[in-house]
Amino acid sequence: MLAPSVPAAGMGTVVGAAEILDRRNHVLDRFPLRADQPHSVELRVGERFLLRGWSPYVPLHRTLITGGDPTAHFATDATAETPTSDRGRRSTSGWLCLWQGPRSGVDGWVPLPPSALRDAEMDAPAVVPIGTAERPLAVQVGGGKRAPACTLVPPGLPVTVDPVEGLAGTRLALRPVADSGYTLLEALRRGESLWAGTVAQAWRGLLPAAPGVGESMLFDLAVAYLRCRQGDVDGVDEWLSSRSDSLGPRADTGDIAVLSAWVERRRGRRGSHEAAWREALDYWALPLTGEGLGLLYEDLIRQSEPSRHIEERVLPLMAAAHPSALLTYTAPEPGEPRVSVRQRDRSPHGPVRGFRLAPQGGSGVHLTLDGAHTPAELWEPERAAALEAPHDREYRLDVRCGPRRMDRDLLWEFARLVVDTGVYDGELRFPTPDHVVVPLTDVTRLARDRLARIVEEWWFGARHVGSLTLTTPTGSVRLDHDSADATGPLALPELLHVDEN
Repeated sequence: MLAPSVPAAGMGTVVGAAEILDRRNHVLDRFPLRADQPHSVELRVGERFLLRGWSPYVPLHRTLITGGDPTAHFATDATAETPTSDRGRRSTSGWLCLWQGPRSGVDGWVPLPPSALRDAEMDAPAVVPIGTAERPLAVQVGGGKRAPACTLVPPGLPVTVDPVEGLAGTRLALRPVADSGYTLLEALRRGESLWAGTVAQAWRGLLPAAPGVGESMLFDLAVAYLRCRQGDVDGVDEWLSSRSDSLGPRADTGDIAVLSAWVERRRGRRGSHEAAWREALDYWALPLTGEGLGLLYEDLIRQSEPSRHIEERVLPLMAAAHPSALLTYTAPEPGEPRVSVRQRDRSPHGPVRGFRLAPQGGSGVHLTLDGAHTPAELWEPERAAALEAPHDREYRLDVRCGPRRMDRDLLWEFARLVVDTGVYDGELRFPTPDHVVVPLTDVTRLARDRLARIVEEWWFGARHVGSLTLTTPTGSVRLDHDSADATGPLALPELLHVDEN
């Protein structure tokens, strides 16, 4: 059984998982898909079987195969079930900046020269962040009207840029080109527990490569987070013990702190992990993974009186985080996570590498790196345009959500929709975690119409718990679909344009 072709995947890299079913839907075999390593399975010659699977790199379609065919493989026609939209496939450009994290609580994040992002020596285009395992690295992606986003990466791991479709349009996401650990983390993030367990079959303890660098470290971390999902406290504890011999700072220090806290909490030793948390956050030793941030937040909200120091570091990061396997969040620089970034703050803080994306066969995207650029070369026209227009009248929309964690998550998603769709080109203010203010002074009619659609279709349409209060120069009106005197959604466009008369 041949694994699907994934550009730049090294021999043995796990690029997905698959299973074979007979005519009675009995699973005959379930196995990880390894690049350039065919999987052998004995099937009755001449009979038909169903091959199905999952991969984060290419769409795998259910395929009928015949027993005895040595060339059996998945159908991966990208146009069959998951066509790439025209918007996601068109050419685009942007810039990349590599940041080196703090070594101690005194220094901060420092932008590295563009030469620290070198071209990968392989067939598929990619970039390799140059650094050491002792200090965290973040690759920042920006350009155009997009708010810059930072992704924490292990040093020496080839990465690429992918257009990702979302409710607010297409965003640019950084991911490893092909990596076993990323494959497992993506399965966990997408809730594919069956395939996650299958991918993990390829893990056979600590890999022989240098610890803390590249794929070996990421796969090890992914397996530890899988054990957390499975509630395997002893397994995670054993994994942590295997890392205890590693001395000094490491790229995965933040993940180890989060996993240690999870074990302590599961064993009932409350409070014993807060010191480790505090030290990790003081040194900005954040987890490399979105799974790690999720555990960090979960542990925080379970505490009746959480440390204010930890809360002030974690909550802004959660608000700015993107759904991704590697920890990714909106920020003008890695040490300043924000829900949104003002246009004038979106220029890079140092020399960068420009890049261009163009559609490639199927659903692929071709990444081409340009030379080094200075911030002035990339952003001077946008900077001048962003410094216009004083705001002299009060006009805003206050959105308040319910008390549950899921309500706050939806509020953050609402705020990101408002920014990403161009309703407000600035930094939204959260007076409290359950309240966001959307300024509307001098916002164009087109942008207000977009806001009306978001409120009508996304907020009212799904009947999210909460209230909306529209404040104008002449007073306020409450828009609450749960109250008896609620203003009808159809009246919202007229209300949004009240100050234009």
